[in-house]
Amino acid sequence: MRLGPRAQAGYVVSWVLLGLMRAVIVVLPFSAVRRLLGEGRTDPMPLPPGTRRQSERARDVGQNVRRAARHTPWRSDCYPQALTAHLQLRLLRVPHTVSFGLRRVDDRLTAHSWVAAAGLPVTGGDPVDYTVVGAFTWLPRSERTP
Repeated sequence: MRLGPRAQAGYVVSWVLLGLMRAVIVVLPFSAVRRLLGEGRTDPMPLPPGTRRQSERARDVGQNVRRAARHTPWRSDCYPQALTAHLQLRLLRVPHTVSFGLRRVDDRLTAHSWVAAAGLPVTGGDPVDYTVVGAFTWLPRSERTP
């Protein structure tokens, strides 16, 4: 499938950010990454319903991040995808939540991270089987309550 100029630009931005976020994950402890995400909670804060424009932006970011993640020579699983989507959505001023969860598979715990915005899953798919252990909601300053 041939991408238009806007989708190509989104792909390139996502690919570069995936690399940067992978480096951040490898080099920095989670406590430092956590500051990038903002204030954490154990339950996701409800998001305001997104506008049509916010929904389109969230959908585009998700498509670009997932598409770019398939073509990186480094590991681009759910965690760098979530951080990449977070940065892009924040720059686009789209309210969103980055969530971290755990689930037990056999006798092992598996971790997962995902992003939701404007009522849509942006990255990470449907995390229905995961128990949320941390969530970071970002809202534009104009939508924050004091």
